[in-house]
Amino acid sequence: MPSRLQHVVSFGIPSTAAAATVIVAALLSPPGPRPMSHVPELDMEGPGPLAVPTETGSHAIDVVFAVDTTGSMSGLIEGAKRTVWSIATHIRQADPNANLRIGLVAYRDTSDDYVTRPFSLTSDLDAVYAELTTYEAGGGGDRPEHVAAALRDALGMRWRAGAKKLVFVVGDAPPAERDDTQPYDVLAREAGTTGVIVNTIRCGSDPGTALAFQRLASLGGGEYSSIAQDGGVQQVATPYDDRLAELSARIDSTAVIAGDEGARAAHAAKMVAADAAPAAAKADRASYYAKKAKGGADVRDTGDLVGAYATGKLEVNKVARGALPADLRDKSAPELEAELGKRAAERKQAQQEVEDLTRKRDAYLSGRTGGGGFDSAVKATVEKQIK
Repeated sequence: MPSRLQHVVSFGIPSTAAAATVIVAALLSPPGPRPMSHVPELDMEGPGPLAVPTETGSHAIDVVFAVDTTGSMSGLIEGAKRTVWSIATHIRQADPNANLRIGLVAYRDTSDDYVTRPFSLTSDLDAVYAELTTYEAGGGGDRPEHVAAALRDALGMRWRAGAKKLVFVVGDAPPAERDDTQPYDVLAREAGTTGVIVNTIRCGSDPGTALAFQRLASLGGGEYSSIAQDGGVQQVATPYDDRLAELSARIDSTAVIAGDEGARAAHAAKMVAADAAPAAAKADRASYYAKKAKGGADVRDTGDLVGAYATGKLEVNKVARGALPADLRDKSAPELEAELGKRAAERKQAQQEVEDLTRKRDAYLSGRTGGGGFDSAVKATVEKQIK
């Protein structure tokens, strides 16, 4: 199976202002084949068409999870799906100026239907979550897995210059010896020369995995953790989860995605995945975006005209009609502005209630979160390494 690094698109843009600027600039041009929500990630490195520094005053943090997806890892995979928003929120709490991107590498071995499935670093956590929902445990059986290939692809991501760069290798089997890439220990040593910290999380109790993962973390300058085979995730339900999920869905419904139908289809797919999440995960997602907004517009997709309008950066009379959804293309500029204003007001009202409920939920969860699981291990390690 070919590497997905060649065709997976990074979705996010690190600041609301930058998002609005790119949206406006694109909408002033005739509609083309490039979907608005697929604007390449803004970073300092790599061959992409855009190269600008991270948002002034923010701290760039790039985190890649390389996850064993063989048959014995089903519990961990389901736990990761439920807690990715909680992990992202914890990073923002540990560093309020965090400019976070997350990447993924699913890995198995040469005898399985794929060896690795990389997913590019992106600030679009809805896209990350949607990718996670496609992970299903399968294959394996011969015990060693291709850890080196996973590490190779993780290290090959487009890391931002000046970012805190963290990798988490998560699995329950030791590295296989394969000839198609450098050994995992060589790769781990090389990671240090690029400023990437390699952490490991062993699932289960296999001593061979523990020994290899301890060595990998030691050579990579990172932390080794050991958790239960099922991931040990203990997600705590709160009295605020259902209402937060409802308000978050209301905010999602106000979006107006600019671009072609591919852009809107990609957005819709992310919303389907978010809507299918458990209530606690939906509440974590709402909390993440509330903290990210910092009292500003809750922008969840860089192609969202409502978010751009709320920031005051959108010139409605210059919006290309062909970039609008079909039901808005016949509206005059004043009518379109009225519609965007109505949606922005509805979003702001919902966002204010989300912020209030998030504070109450945080207080409820204080001291109640379960320890010893995948999410706890990641949170503790990240908090130590970003400070």
